[in-house]
Amino acid sequence: MNLLFFLSGSSISFAKEEVISLLDSSSKKYETVYAEGQLLIVKISKPDISFLSRLGLTHFVLDIVSDLVVDETFNKLLSKIEWGLYLNVDRTFKVRVKNKDNKEYGNLELIIAKSISKYFEDKIKADLTNPSDEIIGVIFKKRIFIGKKIFERNKKDFNKRKPQLRPFFSPTSIDPRIARAMINISQAQNEILDPFTGTGGILIEAGLIGLNTYGIDIEEKSVIGTKTNLSNYGISNYDIRIGDARKIFDIFGRRFESIVTDAPYGRSTKIDKDKEKMYIDCFSSILESFKRRCVIGLDREYPFDEIGFRIENIYSFRVHKSLTRYFHILSR
Repeated sequence: MNLLFFLSGSSISFAKEEVISLLDSSSKKYETVYAEGQLLIVKISKPDISFLSRLGLTHFVLDIVSDLVVDETFNKLLSKIEWGLYLNVDRTFKVRVKNKDNKEYGNLELIIAKSISKYFEDKIKADLTNPSDEIIGVIFKKRIFIGKKIFERNKKDFNKRKPQLRPFFSPTSIDPRIARAMINISQAQNEILDPFTGTGGILIEAGLIGLNTYGIDIEEKSVIGTKTNLSNYGISNYDIRIGDARKIFDIFGRRFESIVTDAPYGRSTKIDKDKEKMYIDCFSSILESFKRRCVIGLDREYPFDEIGFRIENIYSFRVHKSLTRYFHILSR
């Protein structure tokens, strides 16, 4: 099957990295068919798509029905689509079209809906409010990619977990969608460790997708606050400890599958007066404490390769005029 991932427009490269990392970590055989703008199309051989529910930076995913050029041949080619392979006469449907071109193409939603109705001899019913199935067309560079929606990110759920809505709050916390993407990019399948837990934003997202969550923070109030936040979202499988990120192995006595963290910087740095020495010591501890992959956020690019990491990629996000976050994707 060919899947179209419609990626977040504010962080396209990071969103693409999230999808590819999930595919790699789930050992699925896949081939990238198309990648331009917010569109990523991947051919997957295995039908199991349960991993889609983990996505944070993908708006929706389509099982592609057809890929057509929007020209004078459009209606003729549209009439050849075997809609019965994707829709059922006993279920309702809806059509919507996202136009990413700066050009008007007419009411393609209506044209596609009429094609579907004609195929089913007007026996299938449309429902614009609560349809059983949804057909979405994405127009990009005079092409329309038509597919059946198989996943859509629940914006309301992510918005409910915004940092300011948690019982224990810090304005420096990462947006939950970014935190979810960081976890997925780490390729964690069973567990993650956050050695700078803070308010637990990363661990909340990890717990909600079923990972075992482990955390360290040097401040007791952050440990207590993180536990409160995790419990608030119904997460109970966690182990959060007071401790120093420079001594991860001493605290837990083992290595972890993946480590995901937003390292302290600026005013939030309270571990050591010598921040650069603190970074070297903490990052050296992290290097010895993960097995698979590591994702670290900082307020600048950092030479992790000089410590012994392999830098796979670095992505930057402008938070506000005085802060840009840099997410480092690291391995051994």
